[in-house]
Amino acid sequence: MDRAENIKKYLDQEKEDGKYHKQIKIEENATGFSYESLFQEYLNETVREVWIEDPYIRHTHQLYNFLRFCEMLIKRPFTRFSSSKENLDVMLQLEGVGKAQQISGLEEIKASLRNHGVLLELEYSSSIHDREIRFNNGWMIKIGRGLDYFKKPQGRFSLGYCDFDLRPCHETTVDIFHNRHTKKI
Repeated sequence: MDRAENIKKYLDQEKEDGKYHKQIKIEENATGFSYESLFQEYLNETVREVWIEDPYIRHTHQLYNFLRFCEMLIKRPFTRFSSSKENLDVMLQLEGVGKAQQISGLEEIKASLRNHGVLLELEYSSSIHDREIRFNNGWMIKIGRGLDYFKKPQGRFSLGYCDFDLRPCHETTVDIFHNRHTKKI
């Protein structure tokens, strides 16, 4: 019991000092890495703001991935709304050819989130490349492939089509950091 308490104190000190780092390797075709599985331990009732930097929320399947991420956020404790507002800030790039579809999809997601009390603020940049997600409780997650680490399902009626824990993944690395003073990107 003392050992567990000492480990907890050590991890708390690492987080306080901004030195905490955890790395998860998602192997090619691995399953069990839905957004809920990956993010749930970092979301709690203190999270009121989420900042996402992902230039690759462009194509239909990427918009669906972003929508699924938003659904995961809505189901988490921080969205059992109090009187304070919740913000989701996203920085992304506009797709040249599919720009109208991208904007239309994002506006539809924005309206849907507004119905749940979440303000989605979109910012466009032509120079971003890296991907990261930050929560106002100090957690920062960097995923090599951003939110787009799932493989295309084998068919519309195959396992993993709806439940992302059953969907095979592309190989990628997830780096998780903690900094008590995380702020907007």
